[in-house]
Amino acid sequence: MGQMPSGEEWSVNPCWNISDFGVSTTPLQIQNVATALAASAVNGSLMSVMSSSTTLTGYRVEARSYAGVLENQAEAVRSTAVPGTGSVYHPFQTSWVVSLRTSQVGASGRGRLYFPATGQVLQVGTLRPLPASSTAFLTGVYTTLQSMQTAIRATFAGANLAVWSRKMGIANNVTALQNGDILDTQRRRRDSLVEAYTNQVWP
Repeated sequence: MGQMPSGEEWSVNPCWNISDFGVSTTPLQIQNVATALAASAVNGSLMSVMSSSTTLTGYRVEARSYAGVLENQAEAVRSTAVPGTGSVYHPFQTSWVVSLRTSQVGASGRGRLYFPATGQVLQVGTLRPLPASSTAFLTGVYTTLQSMQTAIRATFAGANLAVWSRKMGIANNVTALQNGDILDTQRRRRDSLVEAYTNQVWP
């Protein structure tokens, strides 16, 4: 979970397939996971794509069955919010997408994570990030997700990053991460943002 100016919030929602799916979780287990996540390391290359006005503040954990039934939930706030280190270049909805790949064929085997990219520098001539920036960003995501997985495994030893298909009732473990060199837009980020208008009488 994170914050932007004017009270706007953002979130990225990865899924982990825990080792004892089929066995009900407990509120204490899920709170332990949230607390551990709030102490996990965040890679600097990930935060460098966000402007200084975009911060990572905490974690919300939901334990669900394959069918999507919510069992337990918990939240934990980081002791200190992690700010982006990029300059202010892009508006609220600008994102950089990481695609998740699994061994499952079809849409149920693919997922997407939208990370805020409000501070990502683009090349003037192409409006794309430099190749080195793409590599650094993906490494930052990989390292941060690995840190999160380690935190989760302190409670659920066999947890694996996965793509969950509610429709199919399955969760497929991720085998690769991928990102392109074009920034995207996540429209839902603007749902609660109040606009200030400038008017001009006509004619």
